[in-house]
Amino acid sequence: MNQTILPGPRTGRVTVPASKSYAHRFFIAAALSRAPVTIHCRGVCGDIRATLSCLQALGADIREIAPEAYEVAPLLAPRRKPCILPCRESGATLRFFLPLVGALGINAVFHREGRLPQRPLEPLLAELVRHGMSATADGCDLHCQGQLRSGDYVLPGDVSSQFVSALLLALPLLPGGSTLTLTSAPESAPYIAMTEEVLAAAGISLYRTGSRYRIPGGQRYRLPSHLTVEGDWSSAAFFLCAGAMSREGIAVDGLSLPTRQGDSALLPLLRQMGAEVNLSSGCITVRKGRLRATDIDARPIPDLIPPLSVLAAAAEGESHIQNARRLRYKESDRLQGIAELLNSLGGCLTVDGDGLLIHGVSHLQGGTVDPMGDHRLAMSAALAALSADAPVTVRDADCVSKSYPAFWADFQSLKGEAPCPAPSETPSV
Repeated sequence: MNQTILPGPRTGRVTVPASKSYAHRFFIAAALSRAPVTIHCRGVCGDIRATLSCLQALGADIREIAPEAYEVAPLLAPRRKPCILPCRESGATLRFFLPLVGALGINAVFHREGRLPQRPLEPLLAELVRHGMSATADGCDLHCQGQLRSGDYVLPGDVSSQFVSALLLALPLLPGGSTLTLTSAPESAPYIAMTEEVLAAAGISLYRTGSRYRIPGGQRYRLPSHLTVEGDWSSAAFFLCAGAMSREGIAVDGLSLPTRQGDSALLPLLRQMGAEVNLSSGCITVRKGRLRATDIDARPIPDLIPPLSVLAAAAEGESHIQNARRLRYKESDRLQGIAELLNSLGGCLTVDGDGLLIHGVSHLQGGTVDPMGDHRLAMSAALAALSADAPVTVRDADCVSKSYPAFWADFQSLKGEAPCPAPSETPSV
């Protein structure tokens, strides 16, 4: 499906879907709980459906009992026969389930699509093998066997926070206690804090001292019977950045503050770039100011870099995005991809090692872009149209379903901003 976006700023109000990161964790915790849990989750996306499919393959009963309400029955007797786990292109699903199947003693075949077979699994996989599992890659399939043993686990924190979260989710299930030591500071610490929050809500005890976790074994999950997944800041970022290009502004509903989601760091960045940000009764409104260049550390907020790059391309001066190495291992080489996409529309971006140099331009051009199957590049193309002087057409636009199935409907619900009134003439005297 192709999508054509007319040029010019937009204004209006949207409600964003549930947090993909929280949803992965809550659905897994619900399947491991002692009693059924009902999870209210707005706008379930392709990645979350991958996690639900994998839980069902392991023997969990998950039913949509009302619109956007899912009852998850406990996974009391996991299937012992080899299970096919359809991870689709979800890196979080694959990484979270690797130690989980080992903790449950299940032989599993992980089916990976798109770029998922190329996304890094080391050194997590090596630690799992060292503690009793085996893993063999066969093309897009990854075959895993063996019972995971408790013990002392060691990981660097700066490869993927998902490795740390995966072990924190699985190790409490083992009969004996374990430790997890991080040899370097985590790049995306808020995501680990999110995992700790979900575990605490499920009654799981962890004890952290500095870079070391002590994890008692033999624990059981006990989530509350009903919970609601809060709104997704990563998805909201595209509309909040769109508001920074609009004189009338865009209002976004469904977000929580305070939150463990690290992408809420967008708000001070928008203010730093000159946008007007207002918070009122659970609604966040962003309006245009005089946009100026800024320097951004991508390490804690990699998912914000595509929309912020579009905003930087419309700002005055030169912005520098640093520490963006992990963007090369997403659904595309997202670092190269955002540069090529915006340059094809008249931007001026240069890939600088593991960062970007972005020279602001007065306006972008129209054109046709290929997001390379990457949902965040497709949404960035829509955002770029707001500062363009001609329509932008996005090929393979339905790739946004990976994280935000309703993105195009929500985007089209915005209306074009009224033109600025012409300045009144002062009569001569």
